[in-house]
Amino acid sequence: MKKISLIFLFACLLACGTKVYSQEQLKKPVLGIEQFTYSSAFTPADVEMLRNQLVRAIQNTGRVIVVDHNSSTERALDAERERRKQESAMEANEVEEMTSLNANSLFSVHLDQLSITREIYEDYEYKKGSDGKTQKVLKGKYPYYKAVITYTVKITDPQNGAVQGQETYAYSAGSYSTYSNKADYNNESEAHEGIMKRAVSPDAIKLLILNTFKAKGRILQVDEGDAKKAKTVYVNLGSGDGIQKKQTLEVYKELDIDGEVSRKLVGEIEVVEILGNSRCLAKVKKGGDIIMQVLSSGGNLPVSTREVKQKFFGGLKM
Repeated sequence: MKKISLIFLFACLLACGTKVYSQEQLKKPVLGIEQFTYSSAFTPADVEMLRNQLVRAIQNTGRVIVVDHNSSTERALDAERERRKQESAMEANEVEEMTSLNANSLFSVHLDQLSITREIYEDYEYKKGSDGKTQKVLKGKYPYYKAVITYTVKITDPQNGAVQGQETYAYSAGSYSTYSNKADYNNESEAHEGIMKRAVSPDAIKLLILNTFKAKGRILQVDEGDAKKAKTVYVNLGSGDGIQKKQTLEVYKELDIDGEVSRKLVGEIEVVEILGNSRCLAKVKKGGDIIMQVLSSGGNLPVSTREVKQKFFGGLKM
């Protein structure tokens, strides 16, 4: 009877507190945001602020469905799970299933360090002395406050605990400008507020999410080409998968080797037009002849987003 009532509670909570996803959305990975852990240097308000920034950055990638365990629905499930655990009313694997809430992956964060220090900027100039030699002369000393934050993000498989992605981020803020003759932060409070506002780089989080959860699809058909070579093709990936114009996709050929299917990289295509949630048009950059050959024979050509890299001067190379 207890198990039936739990299932009923779970169904009600899901109906009241979670979204209903379309078939197109369901092919996306589901990422559960776990409770954050943190050192004594942080306040609950710091944690909440960082959490909101991280969740927003993840959602903006368009690559995953985010299930935030900090929502009212998740808190209710947490409370029920704890009560059931105390009563020994559930098996361990059932508790684990409740914890994951059907998420394919879990996103956890530990906030390691938050330090704020008072620094002194020493401004020098070079002057020639009476002896004709150049000397380094102190012009003045100017105080300012500097803040440093570090935290570690980990993405794991809830089924076996395997780490799918992990990164430690470190950011600093605060300096003195001789050009404007003022400090970025003049006291600890300003430095604290400043570093928390700059604690998340959307590009850094996007890099982690896109490389951990690569979009995978297949070429549907040739749009333009000749008998020997494909020039443009339709792919079953689109805006719903976080695909963008000018993004490069890798093309693979499936090989059956002694009953085992493997994949071989045979080409590259570049997205030229987004046609919907699950459709795009791409031009063939490499492997047009193989693409035409495989599709003409009724074969399957899987595609995948390639490894995203950080550009030297900022931004991401998709």
